[in-house]
Amino acid sequence: MMTTESPVDSELKRSPCESEKDSKRSKTDQPDEEASEVIKTEPTADKNIEVNGSTETKDSTTTPERFVYPTKKKYAIMMGFCGDGYRGMALNVGVNTIEEELISALSKCNFIKPENARELGKMYFQRASRTDKGVSAARQVVSSNLNLGPDLKSAVVKLNEALPNDIVVYDIIKATKHFDSHKFASSRVYEYNCPSFAMAPTLGDTWSGYRITPEVLQNVRDFLLNFVGTKNYYNYTSNKSANDPSCFRYIRSITVSDPVVVEDIEYIRIFLHGDSFIYHQIRKIVGMTIAVMRNVAPSDHLEKSFQKERCDVPLAPGLGLVLDEVKMTRYNKKFGKDGMHTPLEWEPYEETVQDFKLKHILGVIHRKEKAESTMFQWLQTLKKHKFYTGDVLPDILTGDSKSTDNDTSSKEESSKPADNSESNESSKAAENPSG
Repeated sequence: MMTTESPVDSELKRSPCESEKDSKRSKTDQPDEEASEVIKTEPTADKNIEVNGSTETKDSTTTPERFVYPTKKKYAIMMGFCGDGYRGMALNVGVNTIEEELISALSKCNFIKPENARELGKMYFQRASRTDKGVSAARQVVSSNLNLGPDLKSAVVKLNEALPNDIVVYDIIKATKHFDSHKFASSRVYEYNCPSFAMAPTLGDTWSGYRITPEVLQNVRDFLLNFVGTKNYYNYTSNKSANDPSCFRYIRSITVSDPVVVEDIEYIRIFLHGDSFIYHQIRKIVGMTIAVMRNVAPSDHLEKSFQKERCDVPLAPGLGLVLDEVKMTRYNKKFGKDGMHTPLEWEPYEETVQDFKLKHILGVIHRKEKAESTMFQWLQTLKKHKFYTGDVLPDILTGDSKSTDNDTSSKEESSKPADNSESNESSKAAENPSG
């Protein structure tokens, strides 16, 4: 006759070692609590040990601190940065980039584990828009899995303390599990800060005291409208074939601000709003506009540039280019009003954004332009481009402009008015600083 063993009898027959193992196993199976805390092991009291009839005191040793990381979740990092001195945003080992600084700061703050600092795939790290060497961003979004606790405001403060002054985090927002800042970015707005003298139609007006006229400003606005809509930008990028579908890009709008005078230099700000932009596209749009406004390139060169035949399009300096805003319209429409997620919008930080932009982005652009004459030096290279065929060249290419007799190729002379009545009248224009 078989006897059935009761659970109590079975438990009593188990060895003490087995019971201890099960006890430990049940403890380790418990999930980590979402709390950013440091677990310290208290030092044990010194023990007196009897050795060969004598008593010795054995010093206790303490266990090193062990940091318990909170549960990993997906967040959106709302940030801005000045690109001057960095070789772009994307992480590149051994190269000074924005992501290198950001990831280093995240690691210092224990917001990511050390083993993930060089393996961004484990963090599902993604930027909404890539920026090249020297290009700044006023409103950029980065998505990543982070080990943060519930106090996100304190996390923002801590992260900013670990970052250099030319990189700022406006906020960290809990996002959906599969949020990808690049895929959910509906559109992007870029800004190009251009000294107005770059649009001057004559050599004599190419100096820092030039003030753009309403007629020239309107011509610039009208010309830039030619880029609105879907165009083939094969000639506005590099390393692409003429039949590559990625060369076709859609620009929603292009606007040009009224002129702004900062110290002695007047600027116009060109805003380009598009779904996405191809490599060098914006700088070449600005370069083409300058070439036509200055009569260096014929007006029909624009239409040729949209064709599949390769033609010359000048690349404007990168100094004035800024990623002004990444728009998360698609994400906000789907998740921003579901009652569980915060919309990714810029309005709550607008004052902080403008302060950072003025001090660390526009201020740096102006100081470098004034110190290095970046745009003025680049204008001298336009005559090397091949826009015309034949022997007949415009005066601005031959140097026979009737409006000036001075040589404007030196940095020193660029800051002085030309010896003619037109330039002297320009020097009387108001030069009150403006943001």
